[in-house]
Amino acid sequence: MFKKVSTLIASLALAASVTAVSLDSAEARSRHRGAVVGGVALGVLALGALSARGDSYARGGCYRGPSECRWVGGGCFYNRFGDYVCGRGRRECSRQTYCD
Repeated sequence: MFKKVSTLIASLALAASVTAVSLDSAEARSRHRGAVVGGVALGVLALGALSARGDSYARGGCYRGPSECRWVGGGCFYNRFGDYVCGRGRRECSRQTYCD
């Protein structure tokens, strides 16, 4: 998620810098073509960032399955008094990785 957000922020920063550099307020008769170029660049970069969502399952890569939990019993042993004692056990959860 962080990678996606940072890519989007970097794209927006690049487009904003292109737009800011291309605007020149000293020319009164200019048609501000730089603003149009910057807007187009911003649109292209934003669409590129949105289309690269990173859906690994759709691309045929690996993905993590649902969380599966199971009960793991504690070990049993005989203590020094000859009593058979078992531990409480615990719950273990894991997510398997599936690859196509």
